Amino acid sequence: MDFTIITPSLGQLDHLACCIASVADQEGVKVEHIIQDGGTEGFTDFAKQMALQWPDRNGYRRIMVSERDGGMYEAINRGLKRATGKVCAYLNCDEQYLPGALSMVWASFQEKPLVEVFLGDVIVVAVDGSPICHRKMIRPGLAHTWTCHFAGLTAGIFFRYHLIEQEFVFDTSYKVVSDADWFVRLLRNGKNIQCLRKATSTFMESGENLGLSPAAKKERSRLDASAPGHFRRLWFVWVWWHRVRRFLSGAHRKENVAYDLYLPKKEGRKAFHATRLRTTWPGRIWGR
Repeated sequence: MDFTIITPSLGQLDHLACCIASVADQEGVKVEHIIQDGGTEGFTDFAKQMALQWPDRNGYRRIMVSERDGGMYEAINRGLKRATGKVCAYLNCDEQYLPGALSMVWASFQEKPLVEVFLGDVIVVAVDGSPICHRKMIRPGLAHTWTCHFAGLTAGIFFRYHLIEQEFVFDTSYKVVSDADWFVRLLRNGKNIQCLRKATSTFMESGENLGLSPAAKKERSRLDASAPGHFRRLWFVWVWWHRVRRFLSGAHRKENVAYDLYLPKKEGRKAFHATRLRTTWPGRIWGR
């Protein structure tokens, strides 16, 4: 397989159906999609429905497992243990891949064999699919990621399987910010990380911001405390420098954006278009 996509799920079957569809309709690559469910009621019947709607075919297979777990990151780790793809990614239920995204990512990995992680841009959308903002990625900095926040979005992260073989799995003692901890470890070990500067994915903003919850803030404080003292004392420098880097890279340049995505209980992808879509995310405390 070229790709293994892991989707942790719990109680979001309508959104999961859209996520599955966005992986199943990718063309030009061989993909396995592992759904690692935490025990959702009705999951067995849902899996049968998906098997009829999106059956396995040459170059595409789906594995659907429902078992109790210790949270999202444990589910992702379990899925990665089953992975056979050369490139891995994890896509949450409220996230989708854009048409042709995986073939574009695969071509980028083929063209740059030394790159270990690619970051794709992400279009943040409302529950009706309308655009909110266009998040353009820059390579995260170590000090900023360690002491401020992780500026990447999981929907746009793609990494070579050999990182899993090197034990770069998720720390399940974190329930919300393990992706930030994971990226800190990648950066500390000098992994080759680049940005695609092309949109690969969408993230649906439902109004529930887990990243701003009390649990997330507590875990973020714990991760911050693990950083060297001079990193912590100079946190405001890293925030300023991150913003400067985003500006200089063109990550705040507004562009016209067209995309197609699935909506719950609707047939096929629906097309959307935004003129000069903003790049900042309204309501996010870091405002960048």
